[in-house]
Amino acid sequence: MRIGRVVAGTMALAATIMATSESAAAGVTPRIGSDHTYSGRQNTPSVPLHKGIGVAQRQYRIAVYTGNKEDAGTDANVYITINGTRGFVKHKLDNSENNFERGKTDRFTLGLRDVGRIKSITIRHDNSGKKPGWYLNRVTINANAKFYCNRWLAKDEDDHRTWVKLQRA
Repeated sequence: MRIGRVVAGTMALAATIMATSESAAAGVTPRIGSDHTYSGRQNTPSVPLHKGIGVAQRQYRIAVYTGNKEDAGTDANVYITINGTRGFVKHKLDNSENNFERGKTDRFTLGLRDVGRIKSITIRHDNSGKKPGWYLNRVTINANAKFYCNRWLAKDEDDHRTWVKLQRA
């Protein structure tokens, strides 16, 4: 009797996984998941993070400090990749506020896959909007992981890149 229950449970789980895989192959993220991505290794592609399928979650409190220079703010979409000892997560930084304005600190609380001890971040924007250039001062995660930038992320400033990889201070 127990073997029958195990087999039935295993078949139900396999059907769920296959449905999820088929949705992913078709480019559709299943509703049970979220738009977060993760990977256990740097060289593997990211996959959708699904709640409740044995993935350890952690709350990240991210503060992004935009510099106080002329035209320092951006209306472009901003993305962060958090790299840790157990892999990485990527996420778009957005909320109901007018984010990334000159001299402003934007705060985000995100429930993401636990990446272990944070080693570095990559922060970027998609260069969209009228004046997409952005002067990033620094980023902190959970108050103890600090990443200093003090540079432009802009196609027409510094090295003309809209991204930067920052090591933990």
